[in-house]
Amino acid sequence: MIKLTEEERQQLLTSYVNGLGIERRHLSKEETEQEIVKFLSLNNVCVLSTVGSDGKPRSTVVDYEHEGMIIYIMTEGGVKVDNILGNPNVSLGIYAPHKTMRGVMGLNYQGTAEVFTFQEHKDIFMKVLPLFSHVIENFKKEVKGVTPRPDVMKLIRISPVNVNFICYARGLPEAVWTK
Repeated sequence: MIKLTEEERQQLLTSYVNGLGIERRHLSKEETEQEIVKFLSLNNVCVLSTVGSDGKPRSTVVDYEHEGMIIYIMTEGGVKVDNILGNPNVSLGIYAPHKTMRGVMGLNYQGTAEVFTFQEHKDIFMKVLPLFSHVIENFKKEVKGVTPRPDVMKLIRISPVNVNFICYARGLPEAVWTK
């Protein structure tokens, strides 16, 4: 049988954690949200997955900022934006590098994306722009002679629908937050 029942899957996850000598933990929704927000704060790169009108998936590595559970991505546009405009359902993957089972830590994030332009949504841009101030400053230092132009950028805002946080070292093979 290829597919495990939910009970078998849960038993397998528990056996992994117990095999590490750690007791499995189960978090409340509020505790799970706190863990997710903390993890989002420790990272700034994710893999954004979208689906085009042709049904083909596309995954793009992007920098992000966040406000609580809301993810923001600043981009010049491209296929990811076109895909979102056609299908706002997206997925994000964020993981910490690891070489051992104990080091497995990350999250899978399913959400709904919206795309904003500076011209049409200046108020939203101005509210979110401070989140990217260090990114903009670093860009100015590194890329000589070019100033970032909000007027040509797009802002992607992703609201969570379902987020699965994983941290084996803390007894969390799965901590699920659902809207």
